[in-house]
Amino acid sequence: MDRRHFCKIASLAAGALGLGAVPAIASVTTAPASADSGSLSTPMPSPGCRVSIIRRECHQDLQAIFLDDPDTGPCQLFSSGDEFRFSAGDCCPAGFCPRLWATICAAISQPGCIRSLKEETMVISCPDGTRPVIVRIDIPKQNA
Repeated sequence: MDRRHFCKIASLAAGALGLGAVPAIASVTTAPASADSGSLSTPMPSPGCRVSIIRRECHQDLQAIFLDDPDTGPCQLFSSGDEFRFSAGDCCPAGFCPRLWATICAAISQPGCIRSLKEETMVISCPDGTRPVIVRIDIPKQNA
């Protein structure tokens, strides 16, 4: 049995075991309805932010081991230099990676940013280990 086939079977088995939690999670994540039915319902925390795509990585050695298509290449949703602005309360826009959106929202909700004079800045990466997208998040400082 090859590794890819084994990993696929193992992940499907693990997912089947976790299906008992899906209805409870689904009821929590779909509670706040948004105007755009294709977006995630997790709203952007206050005060919003500017997201800049710094770099797209591609780890071909890991893709060859763990992906069904080892020639997938880097993430196709973003390009280096892309910039997005989000306001507080915005939901994930159509075409934006939902995993990166969740990571950004979680990072903004937690303290510990690098401080600058006009804004708070942090650099994070999406959770895709074989083709991560590295982003810079600039959060405007709130007037005290």
